[in-house]
Amino acid sequence: MLRKLWNNPYSKTTISIIFTGSVLLMVNRLIRSTHFDAVFATINQTLSPVYIGIVLAFLMCPIYNKLVRCFYHFLYKDGKLLTDSFGSMYFNTKVPKRHKRTAAQRALTEARMLASVICMAVVAGIVVLISTFILPAIVNSIVDLVNTLPEKMNNLNQWAGTHLARYQILVKGIDNFTKADTGEIIAWIQTHLLENDFKGLAETVSNSLIAMINAFINVIVGLLISVYLLNYKEKLFAIGRKMTTSLFSRYTSKKIYEFFEIINDTFIGYIVGRIIDACIIGCLTYVCMLLFDLPMPVLISVIVGVTNVIPFFGPFLGAIPSAILILLDDPMKCLYFVIMILIIQQLDGNVIGPKVVGSAIGLNSFWVLIAVLVGGGLFGFFGMALGVPIFAVIYRYISVNTNDRLRRKNQEQSTRKYEDYSKYDIEREELKNHEKPQK
Repeated sequence: MLRKLWNNPYSKTTISIIFTGSVLLMVNRLIRSTHFDAVFATINQTLSPVYIGIVLAFLMCPIYNKLVRCFYHFLYKDGKLLTDSFGSMYFNTKVPKRHKRTAAQRALTEARMLASVICMAVVAGIVVLISTFILPAIVNSIVDLVNTLPEKMNNLNQWAGTHLARYQILVKGIDNFTKADTGEIIAWIQTHLLENDFKGLAETVSNSLIAMINAFINVIVGLLISVYLLNYKEKLFAIGRKMTTSLFSRYTSKKIYEFFEIINDTFIGYIVGRIIDACIIGCLTYVCMLLFDLPMPVLISVIVGVTNVIPFFGPFLGAIPSAILILLDDPMKCLYFVIMILIIQQLDGNVIGPKVVGSAIGLNSFWVLIAVLVGGGLFGFFGMALGVPIFAVIYRYISVNTNDRLRRKNQEQSTRKYEDYSKYDIEREELKNHEKPQK
C-alpha cells in the first residue's frame, strides 16, 4: 500500500511542494536569525546601482533591440553607409587599414549609439514626468489628507449615525474605527515629530534628504551601467557562452543555454508585460476618477497601478486602501469607486491582461496562487511580484526536461495521457473529443 501511495503522482507532487517550502522557510529563518541578514543588507545597499542598472537595461532591452535593428538597416544598405555624419567623428581616414572598421561595423556602432540616446531620453522623460506631475500631486494629496483627517473622520462618523442608524453594530464599529485611528495618528505625530522641540522632525527631514540624495546618485550610476549593459550585452553573453563551453560538456552546455533562454523569455514577457499592464490600468483608473469626480485621483491611480503588478492579490491590495481613503471623504463616492474598480479589473483580467502579458508564464491559476503566497510570505512585496516568473522558469525548465526524457524513451509527452478517471467509472475515450492539445 505504501509503495502504491509513493508511486501516486499526486503524492510525489505534494511531497515535493512540502519539501521545497520547508527548505525555503529554513533558509529564510537562517538568514534572519544570523548575521547573514546584516551582511546581505550591506551587500544589497552597496550593489544598489548595479541592481538599478540591470533592471533598467532589462526593461529597455526590447525597445533598444528594435531601435538598433531599424537604425542598422536604415544606415547600412547595399554594403555602404547611408551617411558618414556620425562615423566621421570617430573614424580617422589616416588610421592604418588593419584598424579600420567595415561599413557594417560602423553602421552597427552608430545604430547602437542612436538607440542608447533614445532610450536614455525615454528614461529621462519618464523621470521628469513623474517628478514634475505625479510626485507633487501625490505629496499634495497626502498633506491634504493628513491636515483634514480629523474632520473627515468626524464627518464619516456623523454620516454613519444618520444613514446607518438601523445598523447600530456597524455604527459602533465605524465610531470605534474613526476615534481609534485618529488617536493613534495624533500620538504618532506627537511622539515622532513634536517631541524634544522638533528634534524628531529635524532628524526625519535630514534622513529623508540623505536618502533622496543617495537614491539620486544610485539612479544616475545605474543609468550609466544600463547603457553599458545594453551596448555590450552581446560581448558579455559571448564571454558567458565561452566559459560555459570550456567548463561543461556539449550536452550540459545545451541545457544551460536552454535554461537561460527560458529565463530571458519568461522574465521579459512577464515583467515588461505586467509593467505595461499596470501603467494602462493606472491611466484608465485616473481617467475614470476624473470623469466621476472622485477625490485624490493621482494618488489612488498610482496605488492601483503599482499593486496591479501582483497577480491575484494585487487588485485587492490596491483597491481596499484606496476605497478606505475615499470612504473618509464621501461614502457614496466610495461605492462608485468600488463599482468602477470591479469593472476595470474585469476588463483587465479578460481583455487587457491576456493581450499585453500573453502566455509568457504558461502556469494555471493554482500555481500562480502558490507562487504569490510563497514569494510574499518569504520576501514581501517584491516576492509577490517576482515569485510568479521565478516559479514559471522552474516549472518550464522541468517540463522541457521531462518531455525530453519522454521523447528519448518514445513515451507520450501530453499530460492528459497520464490522467486517470477510472475512479469515476469514466473511460478516457469518452473525453478525448473535449481535449485541447497540450505541449
